[in-house]
Amino acid sequence: MQICSSCQKNPSTIVLMDLDGGSVSSQQHLCSPCAEKLGVVQPKTPLKLSADLLEDLLGSVQQKASQKRREPGCPGCGMTTQQFKNTGRLGCPRCYESFRDDLVPLLQRVHESSQHRGRLPGQLQAAPPPMLRASAPMEELVTLRKQLDDAVRGERYEEAASLRDALRRAEQRDAGGDAGENS
Repeated sequence: MQICSSCQKNPSTIVLMDLDGGSVSSQQHLCSPCAEKLGVVQPKTPLKLSADLLEDLLGSVQQKASQKRREPGCPGCGMTTQQFKNTGRLGCPRCYESFRDDLVPLLQRVHESSQHRGRLPGQLQAAPPPMLRASAPMEELVTLRKQLDDAVRGERYEEAASLRDALRRAEQRDAGGDAGENS
């Protein structure tokens, strides 16, 4: 470590170099106080804290703390509005009521409605899908499927095999009936 070339006491923190044609012609090592005296660096002014500045800082910290305390949240899980907005998820069933003011516009924007209208809206629910318009009685197919499930759960595999075959025959009759109607 170099010692200040001006005062010969303190360790140097600043190096001044004189350059001539790209090469260093002379060097001077200075400590911070000597560099300030020579005008090489700006003198450091001590930070003066006034009472007004301290009051302003303290007031802003207290204001932020009171805003956090007043921020509406869910009484069930304690989730705040900001947490809901950041995650996009609700914490418990009570959140739906707590964040209603934020949820309704969001649902309106995303789903174009704030109320659930079912899986198939309006007219589509009235007409059954084409595959359900069968010539074979639907109850027979449903009954066979239930019996097949019960037989498999009860580990009655012979009965399940015969029910499976009966179900296939009923489905083929149904498919054959549709093919005959369309021809």
